[in-house]
Order: sequence, then C-alpha cells, then structure tokens
Amino acid sequence: MKQLLLHPLVFTLLFGVALLYLIIGFQLLSRHKRWAEIVEMIFLVLSMLIIGGMSISFLRFIGRFSPEALYAPEITLPYLLMPLGFYIPFLILLFPRFYYTFQNLRYVLMILIKKNPAFCIYNLMLIMSFLVSNTPEHTLKASLIFSIITFFLVYIGKQYDTIKLFNFLNYYHVVVLFLSLAIGNKTIPWTGIYIHKNDFGATMALAFSLMYLQSVRMPKYKGLFLSLAALAFFCVLQSQGGLARVLLVVLISLSGFLNFIRRLPPRVAFASMGIFLAIGISLTILITENAEYIIVEKLGKDMTLTGRTYIWTKVVKSINKRPLFGYGHEGFWQFWRGWDNPALAIRITEVGSGDMIPEHSHCGYLDVGLNLGWLGLAMFLLSLVTAIYYGILHLTRSQGSEGLFPLVILTWIIMKNTTDGGISDISIGWILYVLITVRLTMNTLENFSYHPQFQKPLALEATFPFARTSIRDKE
Repeated sequence: MKQLLLHPLVFTLLFGVALLYLIIGFQLLSRHKRWAEIVEMIFLVLSMLIIGGMSISFLRFIGRFSPEALYAPEITLPYLLMPLGFYIPFLILLFPRFYYTFQNLRYVLMILIKKNPAFCIYNLMLIMSFLVSNTPEHTLKASLIFSIITFFLVYIGKQYDTIKLFNFLNYYHVVVLFLSLAIGNKTIPWTGIYIHKNDFGATMALAFSLMYLQSVRMPKYKGLFLSLAALAFFCVLQSQGGLARVLLVVLISLSGFLNFIRRLPPRVAFASMGIFLAIGISLTILITENAEYIIVEKLGKDMTLTGRTYIWTKVVKSINKRPLFGYGHEGFWQFWRGWDNPALAIRITEVGSGDMIPEHSHCGYLDVGLNLGWLGLAMFLLSLVTAIYYGILHLTRSQGSEGLFPLVILTWIIMKNTTDGGISDISIGWILYVLITVRLTMNTLENFSYHPQFQKPLALEATFPFARTSIRDKE
C-alpha cells in the first residue's frame, strides 16, 4: 500500500485531488463566516487532543501529528510530512478569518507588553534561548514551533470573548469525556484517551469544575451539565490518581471561595486568593513528601510520587550550574544525545526505581528553570501573578459563573505543575495558560469591544487567491 501511494502517478493524482478540495474549501470559508468558525473550532479541538497526548490503541499514529514531531531529532521525511499535512491545509483554509486579526495583532501585542510585560519577556527569552543551548539548532527549531503555536493562541484569546472561550473549553472537555468513555482505556486504573492516569484524572477534575460552573450559568440545561459533571467525577475516581483527587478537592473548594471573595475589594480578594493558593500548594507538597503514608494508607493505591523530591534536589543543582539563562528551550532532557545528555546527572539510583533517568523533573516550574534559568522562571511566575490579579478584577466585575472560570483554570495549572510537568513545553497546560492570560489582559481594557483599534469593518476589502469577491467579515 505504501509503495502504491508513493508511486509518482498515484501520488500526483492524490495531490491534485487534495489541492482541488483545498481550493473549494478556501472559496467556501472565505464567503461564509459561520462555516469558518466551525472549521476553526474543529481544528482547535483536534489540535488540543493531539497536543494533549491522545493515545488510543487503534489511533496510536495520531501522536505523529504532534507539533513536537516537527523538531524531533533525526526525523524522517514521511514523519515530517504528517504534521505538516495536517496543520498547513487548515491554516490555508482559515487564512481569510485570520487576515483582519493579523492586521491589528501589533495592537494586541502592545496591550500585552503594557499590561503583562513579564509574559512577553518570557516568550522573548524562550525564542532567544538557542544562544545559550548546547544544541542551538534543535533549540531554535523547538522554540520557533513553540512561538508559532503561542502566536496562534494569542489570536484565539483575542478573538474569543470570555463567554465564548468558556463555552469552547466546556465543549472540548465534553469531547474528551465522551471519547474516554466510548473508546478510551478503562482497565483499572483508567487512563481514558491518554497514556497516563495522572493526565486523565487531572483533566477530568478540571472538566468537573467547568461543567458544574456551566450548570450554574445555564439553568435551562442544569440537569445535563450536572450529569456530565457527575461522569467526570466518576472518571476522576476511576483514574485512582492521588494528584487528581487533590485537584478535585481544591477546585470544589475554590468555587465556593471565589463566590465569597468576589464581594471583596480587588486588593483584599487578591491577597485572599494568594492565601488560598499557598494552602493548596502546601497540601500538594505535603502529599508528595508523605506519599507512602497518605497515598498508600489513606487513598488506597500504589505509590506514584516515589522519588520526586529526590529528583527536585538534583534538578535544582543542575539549574544552579546555569542560573541566569538555563540550558535553552528543550535543551536539558535530551535522551537522544546518549552520554552527552545534560540530564544524565538526574539518574535515579537511590529510591528503589532502578537505574533510570526521568522524562522530566515532575515539576513544571523546575522545568522552566532548566530551560530559561531562574530569570526565566521569575518572568513566568510574575506573568502568572499578573494573570491572577486580572482574574480577580474580572471576578469582581462580573456577575455570572463565567467570571469564576479563569481563576479555576489558573489554579488548576498552578496545582498540576507543582508535582507534574507541562507548562514548560507544548501542552494543554500552556494552551490554557496563553488563552486565559490573553483573554484576561484584553478584558482590562475599558469597553474592549468598542475599542477603536478592534472595530471590525462591515466589509473587509481584501482579494485572496482563488476568491472572486471581497471578503465580508461581520464578526
């Protein structure tokens, strides 16, 4: 079959058919706003499933579409063409929808620079990190892919208002929930559509919170969303993950806490939120430090946090060797380099796990430190604090349950990355962080929808290839 598909005549025919469909799709989406919105949402959901690590027995190949495949060492041409063949056609089809937003993107960047400079500095440091990397070519490719995805997420965060983003994230988690129940792995412990139970359990804990908030926001469909929340709760229990259960307890407590502090002055609410997060982080670390007693005896499961603090100690020593700028993006955990792997010193030999090197530091913040040093970590944490402050402002100024969800997601990111990874690379955690950060930053503008730089024209006069008429965008 492979040889048949690669035959010059067959390949040319298939390429011609694909190009024809691409031209037809471009024509249709350039004229119909609603269809373009649907295709954009489908593309975003599929991308998040792929980036999130979707892994099902008969869909193992889907991991080859991950953006990480674009900069994997020694990747072959067929494996390189697979992700390109997925992303490029979608981007071409959606180009008319992107066109106007890209025109005023510099204003969005100016707002981000002014309102959350640490976020912009962090991303700039990431792009420039190839200058300090031992493998500059690999780091440059990885950081460029990371930046392109971040750029696209900035567009989504700007384009989707708070309610639309809230609804979209609910739809996404409903898709994950039903895929996990229908075709996911349901052997104990459940992993759903993911490889690891911790990813599945943590995702379901967030799904529970979002669906509960949606049930409050939409009383007409309260029964439906409460049923979905109950299914997500059941999945958390079936995952048997200690971290997932802690996240569930913290997020349930957070909903009531946020309803209380939204009546307080913003500065008092911000301080109260800081206290809540400090308690939540302490709880997570306490479970990590006392895993054998708490998890085995109290939660009734096998050890899963073995060796984390041991790893953290060695990781901190590695960061201190390059304290200012780190090892560069994707510059530390480089298993493909063999004996030249900088992570060789993190070999686990003292905690009963055999002689092995972990895949990451099991702490997203330490991974940021490895990539960009203590300075990069400081910029990330400062951008996170800024996003939380804007989340508090949004909470105190809004009335509905949609005002709670940005802080719920930020709390989930903070807690999950305390004893797990994700925020330092292309992951669901980073996707959610960029979307929420950009949306909250845009919300700080008074009457953002009526801001002169973001007024959308009744007719966008731009002639695109293959388009016979001008594009009319009434968003």
